[in-house]
Amino acid sequence: MKRKSDVELVVFDLDGTLLDTSLYIVLNYVHLFDRYHVPVPPLKTMVYFSGPPLTEILPRHFPEVPLPELLEEFERFSLLHANHYSCLYEGEKEVLSKLKEAGYRLAVLTNKRGKAMEDNLSFFGIDSFFDAFLPLDENPKPKPDPCGIFLLQERLHVKGKTVVIGDSVEDIECGKRASCRTGLVTFGLKDTGTIEADERYSSYQDIERSFLL
Repeated sequence: MKRKSDVELVVFDLDGTLLDTSLYIVLNYVHLFDRYHVPVPPLKTMVYFSGPPLTEILPRHFPEVPLPELLEEFERFSLLHANHYSCLYEGEKEVLSKLKEAGYRLAVLTNKRGKAMEDNLSFFGIDSFFDAFLPLDENPKPKPDPCGIFLLQERLHVKGKTVVIGDSVEDIECGKRASCRTGLVTFGLKDTGTIEADERYSSYQDIERSFLL
């Protein structure tokens, strides 16, 4: 496969983009709501908990619980159950392999913490496709702030164009604020109709067609 684009770096979000984690995320929050005796929001609300950083979502719904305790419990549940209740998307590994072979630099920028991110990527065997990773606890200013994009570009000495691919408004805003092209994946449970991105992908095959001849 040959490169179709003059893009040098492709930055992927994790939850909802590299991994179908909708079921796991809902279960983790249901676990927290049950543990701390807080009423459970509707499912259509909880699917949007993937995107913003935990440091924003958790205090909003558990104002009486110390944030460090919530983060520790969320990560504990994640390390026990996330991989079991998550999966790759159809054709994903093949497309990532082709992008890598074609010479694109690939990176992960996520609002998930590092230990959980590493566990996910290693379990599903996709960590080797990426040149750099930037989780929440290594990013001074999480998405939608563009800081993470600039740090990845600096680490990889990227001089060419960058594309940011994700499933949330935070991902797309992050890319735009970093003056990057943006790609919105639409194969999750979220309603993405109002999010404006440069491209929209309904499958990994769409991503392949966008970047490869």
